Amino acid sequence: MKAYTLCFIQRGKQILLLNRKFAPNLGLWNGVGGKIEPGEILIESALREIKEETGITDISIKMVAYVTLVNGKKPYLIIAYLCETLTESVTLSNEHQAFIWADEETCKELLPEEIITDFERNKIFECLEV
Repeated sequence: MKAYTLCFIQRGKQILLLNRKFAPNLGLWNGVGGKIEPGEILIESALREIKEETGITDISIKMVAYVTLVNGKKPYLIIAYLCETLTESVTLSNEHQAFIWADEETCKELLPEEIITDFERNKIFECLEV
């Protein structure tokens, strides 16, 4: 079974969202993440993906936000992290076409419904209020 990291980077009361550039996820807004490489430690995978996709290196992983199993013909596991940075500047990889620092309302407008459900179930938006 494949496993993926998904990192939601918080800066103040906002979360960094990236917009995918290529099919099959063209135009999809999401956090930062990707496939965990064989032998890679989970935290290392998260930090690698953040650096590759955003250029951000000033990052702290606050908590595992949630873990979810996506069922289907080829089930896969997602380990989602809530991270924090003070950095505002983002350098997008060639996988993405846009980014936004989004507040709760904007996240609810842009993110897929399944992610919002996971956020609400795991009280992620409450973490932004701290």
